Amino acid sequence: GGGFARYSTDAKWLVPHFEKMLYDNAQLVQLYLDAYLVSGEKRHAEVVRDVFRYILRDMTHPEGGFYSAEDADSEGKEGKFYCFTTVELKKLLSKEEFAAVEKYYGVTDGGNFVDHSDPDHLKDQNVFFRTGTKLEKAEMSALAAAEKKIFAYRGKRVRPGLDDKILASWNGLMLGAIARAGRVLDEPSYLAAAQKNFEFIRAKFWDQKERRLYHRWRDGERDSAQLLDTHTFLLEGVLDLYEVTLDPAPLEFAVKIADRLIEAFYDKEKGGFYQATASADLIMRVKDYYDGAEPSGNSTAISALLRLAKITDNKKYREPAMASLAQFSSKITQFPRAVPYMVGAVDFSANEPKRVVLVGDVKSEPVQNMLKIIHGNYQPNKVVLGTEGPVEEFSRTTLKKQAKKSEVVV
Repeated sequence: GGGFARYSTDAKWLVPHFEKMLYDNAQLVQLYLDAYLVSGEKRHAEVVRDVFRYILRDMTHPEGGFYSAEDADSEGKEGKFYCFTTVELKKLLSKEEFAAVEKYYGVTDGGNFVDHSDPDHLKDQNVFFRTGTKLEKAEMSALAAAEKKIFAYRGKRVRPGLDDKILASWNGLMLGAIARAGRVLDEPSYLAAAQKNFEFIRAKFWDQKERRLYHRWRDGERDSAQLLDTHTFLLEGVLDLYEVTLDPAPLEFAVKIADRLIEAFYDKEKGGFYQATASADLIMRVKDYYDGAEPSGNSTAISALLRLAKITDNKKYREPAMASLAQFSSKITQFPRAVPYMVGAVDFSANEPKRVVLVGDVKSEPVQNMLKIIHGNYQPNKVVLGTEGPVEEFSRTTLKKQAKKSEVVV
């Protein structure tokens, strides 16, 4: 069905905790896109496509927001939705199809999934896993037919519970992932989904009058929380959308988020960003720096502001980013493995990034082709910009003059 489960429950990486989290899938998409660009191996691109088949089918609100998670259990049983017995499969499949599934996915009569915490655990359940056994051409055809039958059969089961709240922070992660995938894999449907998600976020989470970005939305209601991660994750995702489309609207929105980020969370005296605003009812304000299952708010704040500074050529974004790096310099030096995302920001700041400026109608074929080429190369320390919106003065003036002679300037 696509998508990554949350983690493995055993040392063999056989049985997952079946919960699927939006933020895990978003970050893994970025990883597999990098792997594809570095290696050229199509199998990595296919993982990305599998993830988005799942996300767009099962984890997307009709108006474009992305849901938070799917539970691990259904009908009170861990993994019941995902596991199968040989009895079920033999009833469903032909002999050739079952033989192919048995060989390729390691299916046995006794199963391989035991939930020791549940005395009433379902017996003889199989978690499908790739055994590594190669199949003949006829077996591959049988396997493909079997997979379609199994997926349709599974679709009639009770689905795991859906956590249908929509978080601006996690949506920012997925926005960046699907926008970048749309350009790298040349999938217009992904770019369309990214644009729809951007419009959803801007409409549901941003209060233009108050200049505030809210954290959670569900069934037409949003909370009042003001959190650092909400701003930083979304800022990075919006910048990704801008760089693959050159539509000035995301960049204009990125500037609004960044201005609010600095105003509400930045420590102007010592550097670094607090996790909550000064108005939050907390015993103390903290500055989180540890990159765990998600990168920290400070790591993403620094990274995003450095990128925005290079795109807009505005020092007001670079200065707080550099001051924050200085604030966390001892952590970076002593515990680099604890702050890998921040180490990436250090690399970006220490070396002048490549800057690509495209001039001309962003919807034109030459510009679209250039965007595909630019983002089809693995080069993490670069920024891509056009000439419309709050971009640097150089691109708006000098290169616009050249545009009269050339459709695209790099």
